[in-house]
Amino acid sequence: MVMLTFDDSINGQNMHYFRGIFNGTIKNPNGCPIKSTFFVSGDSSDYDMVKQIYKQGHEIASHTMSHREPTTWWAYAGYENWEHEIVGMRNRLNEKSGVPVREITGMRAPFLQVGGDAQYAMLKENKFRYDSSMVTGSLYTNKQKPVWPFTLDTPPDSTTCSLTPCPTRSYPGLWEVPLIRWYGSNRVACAMPDACTIGLGTEGTLKFLQDNFDRHYTTNRAPLGVFIHASWFGRKNGNFEGMVEFLRSLADKEDVWVVTVNQMLDWVQHPVRLSALNTIQTWAC
Repeated sequence: MVMLTFDDSINGQNMHYFRGIFNGTIKNPNGCPIKSTFFVSGDSSDYDMVKQIYKQGHEIASHTMSHREPTTWWAYAGYENWEHEIVGMRNRLNEKSGVPVREITGMRAPFLQVGGDAQYAMLKENKFRYDSSMVTGSLYTNKQKPVWPFTLDTPPDSTTCSLTPCPTRSYPGLWEVPLIRWYGSNRVACAMPDACTIGLGTEGTLKFLQDNFDRHYTTNRAPLGVFIHASWFGRKNGNFEGMVEFLRSLADKEDVWVVTVNQMLDWVQHPVRLSALNTIQTWAC
């Protein structure tokens, strides 16, 4: 399983990228168009465009109302601030884009700065299904097997939550979908693909994506998170084209599906054989 997600606002500066990728031509093995999860922040979003994305069948998740700086503010924001930012954004997405509250079940912290027990207690109390903010994976080698999503039934250790403050209490049933470090062409690790150093042009981007995919595909098949910002597409020639080619290459594989975070968790919680994937209702179209 591959999850392609986008952080931050949805607006006229990036909507053309989304239309270029999600035009219905790249499909999963069941013939359904691939879907994505959008972690939407409220600082400069066009809510009519958010509604368009939602109506296409993509998942909408909360990425806070303000996305405020500095990064350190989020580490010690406290329960009430986290609730204002995350639940407040969930309510805003419902009010302005028509996304049902019950369907906004995930979040990602700005700058990947987790907020310790205050953040996770807030998620549990407000009935969120998952967080996707913890960073895991080696800083020094790409030989370490990727981590599968896990519950917070027990507190995470420093290998699965490497950026503090991490939660120290138990949150039964709450899932963590970690950001597994990627490795650039210089073998330096990065928490998100768009922070890595990669080769030039479409070929360089494609090789970078393929190499990191192979690390998951050829080892323990842990879901691959292609967690990026759409602004990456405009940063260097070939980034967008390389991504499209990569997604098309995945569509040629009968055992690879590009799914939302929620769709991935549906399988993790109720796994079925490859031959029975068409029976997962949330994966249908």
